[in-house]
Amino acid sequence: MSGEPFGQRVSSSAPTLAEAAGLGDLHEADYVVAGRDDGDVVTLYGRDAGGSWSVIAADVDVEAAEEVCLWFDLTQHYRGRTSPGTDPGGRADHPLGHVPMPEGGQMAAARAISLVVERIRARRLDYPTQGLAADRFEAGWSVYAPVDADESDPMAFLDMPVGRAVFLVSDVGRVKETSSSIPPQQAEDMFTAEEAYVRRRPAEERFMADLRDQVMGLDRASGGSAGISSFTIDAPTEQVVAARASRLVDPIVQQVALLGPPGWDRFAVAFSFTVSGEVAQLRFWCGNRSTDVRVPEQIAVLVRRQRHLAARMPAGPWWRLLLAVSHSRGTGAQVTTEYDYGDEPFPDDHLQAPEHYRDDLAAYPRAHTPAWLSAYVAGAGEAGRASRGPGPPATQGPRPSARPAQPAPAPAAPTPVPKTPAPAPAPVLDTKVRRKRLYASPQEIIFGRHSLALDQAEWVSYTATHTATKRFLYPTTHDSTWDFAVGRYPYYGGPVVRVHFYEPGRRADQPEEWTFLVHLARQHLEPRLLTELVARVRRGETITVGGSVKVNQGGIACAKPRLSLPWASISAPRLHNGMIYIYQAGVEKPVLTVPLSYPNAQLIPALFARLTS
Repeated sequence: MSGEPFGQRVSSSAPTLAEAAGLGDLHEADYVVAGRDDGDVVTLYGRDAGGSWSVIAADVDVEAAEEVCLWFDLTQHYRGRTSPGTDPGGRADHPLGHVPMPEGGQMAAARAISLVVERIRARRLDYPTQGLAADRFEAGWSVYAPVDADESDPMAFLDMPVGRAVFLVSDVGRVKETSSSIPPQQAEDMFTAEEAYVRRRPAEERFMADLRDQVMGLDRASGGSAGISSFTIDAPTEQVVAARASRLVDPIVQQVALLGPPGWDRFAVAFSFTVSGEVAQLRFWCGNRSTDVRVPEQIAVLVRRQRHLAARMPAGPWWRLLLAVSHSRGTGAQVTTEYDYGDEPFPDDHLQAPEHYRDDLAAYPRAHTPAWLSAYVAGAGEAGRASRGPGPPATQGPRPSARPAQPAPAPAAPTPVPKTPAPAPAPVLDTKVRRKRLYASPQEIIFGRHSLALDQAEWVSYTATHTATKRFLYPTTHDSTWDFAVGRYPYYGGPVVRVHFYEPGRRADQPEEWTFLVHLARQHLEPRLLTELVARVRRGETITVGGSVKVNQGGIACAKPRLSLPWASISAPRLHNGMIYIYQAGVEKPVLTVPLSYPNAQLIPALFARLTS
C-alpha cells in the first residue's frame, strides 16, 4: 500500500457502490476513496480477497480512512514478506512488514514459554507443557513441542504429526495459536503484520520522526556545520490522543453492524481486552427477539489498534469497550460509547484470568489500578465480592448472560489475635477546587479526571509565586499563585496531576490545600524518590533532576548553560526565592539556577548531600 492514486473521477454526487467498484476495476485498484474537495470526511470502498466490493468505512475523517484501509489490506490482501514483485501483499517496503520494538524491549524466551503453558492449562488443551522450545522471529517467539525424528530414516517423516499446534507469542504478551501445517514463515509474517498494524506509530508522528532523522543526518554528514545540536518533537496533547482513539470507534461500529441479521434494530457489543486475552460478546435485537453473533478475528485486530491508541491517554488503555447502537428506519443510528477503566468490578463473563491483567499492566504501566483489580491480580480476590477461582478462559464469541450471583458462604471465624494499638489515621484531603474534586492521601492524588498513585510517581514539583505589576498612572496590582504537580516520565505527555491556586491581592493567604499537598509529598513521596535516585547513581546510572541537570558518580553536567563539574568542586546548593542555587567552590555567584517548578528540583540539595557524604 503505497497510497499513490491510480485515477480520479469528479462528480456532482457521491458514487454508488457499483460506480466505485467500476472505477476501481478500471484502474485495477483495490481501494476507492470518495469525498468532497472542501471536506475532511470521506467514504472508503474496498475489494476483498474474493474480488467483491463493499463499503469499508462510511463518512469518516481521512485519518480514520487510512487506518481502516491498512486494516483491510492486512485482513484481505497481505500475504507476508515475499520477494518484491511476486505478490501484491509482499513488498519489502510494505508498512506491515516490520513491527516496532515495544518500550519494554524483547520478551525473554522463558517468559514466552510460560505464557504458552498458562494458555494450555487455562484452556485444557491436549498439548505437552514440558520440554517446549522457542524460536525467535521479528515480532516475538514461536513456541512448540519438538518432535524427535530419525534423520537416517528417509521414511521417518511419515511418523511426524501433521497440523500440530504452534504458539506465536508477541513481545507484549499476545499469544496466537496456529498450526504446523501452515508454512512457518507465512504464519510468522502474518503475526508480525498484525503486531505491526496494532503498534505502529500514528502517521503524523512517523512523519516528524522521519524529518528529525533526515535533519540530524544532514547535520552529521556536514560535520555539524549546520549547528543543529538537537531536534525535539513535542508529545501529542491529551486532546490529540483522544481524537486518534475516538476516530476508530465509528469504523468498528460499522464493521460490527455488518454481522447482524436482516432487519436488526439495535445491538450491543462488549470488548474486554488485555494484551494476552480477549473476550468479545455481541448481541443483536430485532423487536423482542435477540441473537448472539460471534465477533471474527479481523474485527478484533481493529479493536486492538483502537485500544493501543487509547493507551496513551492519561487513564491508559480501557479494560472494556462497551458499544450500544440503535437504528430505526428513516433515522440515523445512535451510538453510545463507554470506556470502562474498572471503577466497578467486571461482570463474571467479562472477567479474565489474573495473569492476563498482569501481562497488560506490564505492557501498559498505569498511574492507577482499581483496588479490587489489584487484589484480584495478586490472588486475593476482589473487594466487596465473593472470591473467585482463576477466572474464565479468555475466549472470543458470545456467552450467555451472567446468572445472578449466589450468596457467598459465611466466612470461618477468625483466629483471635492480641490487640495492638490502632495506627494514627493517615492524612487525607477531600475537597473541591474550582468545582473539581481534590482528593489526596498517602496512597493517591486525584484532581478532577486525573489521578496518580503515589507509589507510581516519579517526580514532584511545587512552587509559590507573588507577582507585582506596575502600570503607568494606575495602581500596582498583586497576584499570588501556588502550583503543585506530581507525575511520571516522560515529563511532557506522561501521566500527571497538576493543581493550580490563584489569589489576587497584596497579602493573599497561602491555600491550606496547597500546604497539605506539599507536606504530603515531603512525608510520603520525596523520601522514596530520593532513595531511588541515590541508588541509581551509585549503580552507575546517569539521572536527570530539575529538568536538565545530569547527575552521575563523577559529578553533574548541564547542556544550557553548558557546564560540567566534578563533585569535589561543588558547594552545597541553596534554596532562595523559589530557586535552587548551585555553586562552584570558590565562586561567589551561582553557576546554575533551577526553578522549583522543575521536576524533582527540591530534591537537589538532599541528593547532592547524600552523594558527597
